[in-house]
This record gives sequence, structure tokens and C-alpha cells, in this order.
Amino acid sequence: MSSGPTVLAPGLAALTNRSEERKRAVRAHLGAEPWFPGTAQRHSGFLDAYHGETGLAPDPNAVAALDRAWRELLHGEQPDTYRDGKLYDKRQPQILRNLAADKLFGRLSQPIDGVPGVRVRPEEVIVCPYSSTMLLEEAIATLAEPGGGVIVYPEGLYKSSGIHLEKYGLRPVACPVGPDDSFKIDPELLARCLDHYAERGELRGVLLTLPGNPVFTDYSVEEMLAIGRVLLDRDVPIICDMAFDAMVAQHIPVASLEIATDTGVRRLYDRVLTITGNSKGYNAFGPCKLGAACSGDREWLTRIRHRLTISFQRESTHLAQAIIAHTPDSYFAGNRLLMLAQLDRAHGHIAAINDRFGAKVLRPLGSRQGMFLTMVFDDDVLDMAGIGTGAELEDLLLTAAGIDCVGLDRAGSDRRGVRCNVLAPRKAVGRTSDALLDELFDRLEQLLRDIHAGLTYRDVLVRVGLADLEPIAAQ
Repeated sequence: MSSGPTVLAPGLAALTNRSEERKRAVRAHLGAEPWFPGTAQRHSGFLDAYHGETGLAPDPNAVAALDRAWRELLHGEQPDTYRDGKLYDKRQPQILRNLAADKLFGRLSQPIDGVPGVRVRPEEVIVCPYSSTMLLEEAIATLAEPGGGVIVYPEGLYKSSGIHLEKYGLRPVACPVGPDDSFKIDPELLARCLDHYAERGELRGVLLTLPGNPVFTDYSVEEMLAIGRVLLDRDVPIICDMAFDAMVAQHIPVASLEIATDTGVRRLYDRVLTITGNSKGYNAFGPCKLGAACSGDREWLTRIRHRLTISFQRESTHLAQAIIAHTPDSYFAGNRLLMLAQLDRAHGHIAAINDRFGAKVLRPLGSRQGMFLTMVFDDDVLDMAGIGTGAELEDLLLTAAGIDCVGLDRAGSDRRGVRCNVLAPRKAVGRTSDALLDELFDRLEQLLRDIHAGLTYRDVLVRVGLADLEPIAAQ
């Protein structure tokens, strides 16, 4: 791993688009029910470990509240608050800003012992219907300038972020994290990267993905303060994607930090725009979904709010508030236990496979929290298979083993690995089961055996009659 500033080439948007197109082409070419080898039996169909859904239902209390809200809407029996022009304002409904400040951003006020945190006020929150992605796009748009510029991100980000960054002419640049498997942000490398692009006049902002996606990493207070000081000293706008906050037991939001300086204590909250939503932790769906952002930078919030031209329907506000207001903290704690159990099982499979091969052919990255397992493959194994990039590894897993996943180059890292949804792998929407996790690793182990026996990526493409992965020119 390089220690200097790194531009992933080709561009993330091109990698993302090619990945999506290739997946469709492979599925169409191999048919609806192809067969793939396992260690003792064949497995039918593709196994989807690519998607980002949990497969979990909303909390029963939230379901009951949604049922009431639907009935109220259908029969015109809404409460008096429904007709309140401020609470249900079509641009920025106050009822949702209140709930976002209290619940979606609640961890900012009480992150962990040793961090004072910040109490988010409703007037420091903006919301948008359906998805936090819309807020991310509008926030990115406020950083764009004529002639483009650079957005620096620590290695590893949401698999589709590149599309949103490059849409506005910004160039995503990866700053390498530490070279070991912890995948932690290295403050010195981050400072070097930011200074490099600032000196060239190209730096427009920083994009963080904390808690991580594709890799979750657990930081100490001291580690987060060191990262925070680098960010504060550079005086650069920071966007933090915090979508997975409720899915991890411990997380120190970067916006909750205070840094002592020669001129007094300063808050990262005044520099950071934190974005989240209710689709992951709350398992909200369709018209119940929303995105929310908060910051102590009122001027930045105003610029983003002016760009948000889409309106809330009162009905959507009514449904979204029902699910947020009636989901208890115990629901998140229970779901985190389910995720941990699945991750423990996945790590158990990896340990058993490594033991049988007598080497660490698979290595998990980061800490055991969240819904994803991100793993890198042994260099010798990949060299034997003729795999040079994460995209080629992603394609090999799909074509040879029927495992649909996310190559790490698409997710902003040049490590040869993949991200897999181990909480809810599925054969089709709604068809998840615990046995599919075992099947995923059975397929994977047989592929590793075949590679050790001489199988190459090129052999697989020839055998199934697929063209080589289309190359993409560097940015």
C-alpha cells in the first residue's frame, strides 16, 4: 500500500457503472438457474451477497404505529397535529426535524465516556424525503467549483459514492489508511494527503464514511481526536456519511469531538455535515424513508436547504414520523446481536478454511460490527488465478461461484478483496436463510480449491463463453 496521495484510476463512477453492467451481462449469459460447485454438492442459482438490505422487519411497535398512521390517512382521521402547517411543512417538516435531532443524531450528544458530545438542535437539522443519498448529492454540489477539484476520502467508502462525487465534476482521491488489516485512518497519511491537494489549490472537501462501509473499524477516543485535529487544522469542509450509526454498538461521531487549540476549544460540529437516514438502523421502507443532515455551520445548511427543491407529502411525513418515534433503543440492540452472531459465524468459516489450507487465504478487515464482512484474499492465490484488481475478483466470484458481491476498487480501495452482506445473503428478494451463509463459504472454498488445482480467471471466462472484463481508461 502506497504511503502517499493516491488517485484511484479509473474513476469510481466508471468502475461502478461497469460493475453494474457486467453483473447484468453475466446473469443474462448464464441464465436464471445456473449451477455452481461446492465442496460436496452443487448449488443452484446466484447467491446475492451484494445488496445492502438487512432482511429485518421494523420493530413491532413501529409496525403498529405505521398501521395506525395508514388507517388515519385512508379514513381521514388524522390527529390535529397533521394539519399544523409548521409541523407538517412541505419543505422542512418540523416534526421530522425534531425527531432527527433527538433520535437519528442522538449519539452525537452521548458518544462515549471522555467525549462531551454536542446536543443537536432541530434548527441545525435539514431533512429530505426518501433517501439520505439526495442530501449527500446536494451537499457535494455545494463544494463544487468551476474547473472541478478534489474530494479526499480515507480509503473505503459507500459503493456508489463515486457516481455522486463525479456527477458534479469533482475528482475523488483516496487517502490510504494504515496498511494492516485494521483498516484504520492514519492521521499522518491523511494530513499529508490533504496538504498535498491544498497546496495545489485543488482541495474542495473531505468525505468520511463513519461508522465504516465497506469496513467498520473501532477507534479509541485518542485515535479519533488525532484524526479530528488533522481535519480541524486544515480548515476544510467535511461531509460524514453516518448511515450505519444505529447498526454498531460503539461509534464516536467525528462531529461530536472537541479539539483544544491555542485559541480555545473548537467543535468539529461546526465544520462537519453529518448525514444519515432511517433506512438501515430502523429498516424503514418506501414512503417511510427519509434523509437527515445536521451541522453547526448554519450557512452551509442554508445553501443545501435551498438546493432541496423536492417537497414532502404530508402523508410521507406522517408515515416517517411513525416509524422513527415508535422504534425503541432495544430494537437496535437486538439487531446488533443478530449481526454479531452472523459475523461470528462468518469468521468461523474463514478460520476453518484457512486451517484446511494451512495458510491465511482469506483475511477479514476491520472489526466485527455491522452487516458486512469485508475480506481480502491471499496475494499468492490471486496471482495464481490471474486476478489483478478487485473488479476482476468480483467478476470471478460471480462467474465461477455464483457469489454476487462488491469489489473493493469500486468501494474506493485498491486492495484485492470484496464486501459481502453476511447478515442477509439471499437467492431472491425475501428469500434469506441462515443456511445461505454456510453455502456462501462452501462455494468460496471450492473455488479456492480449484485455483490451487490450477484454475485461472481466464479459464473460467473461456469455459462459460464470456468476454474479458472491459478495460477502463485511467482518469
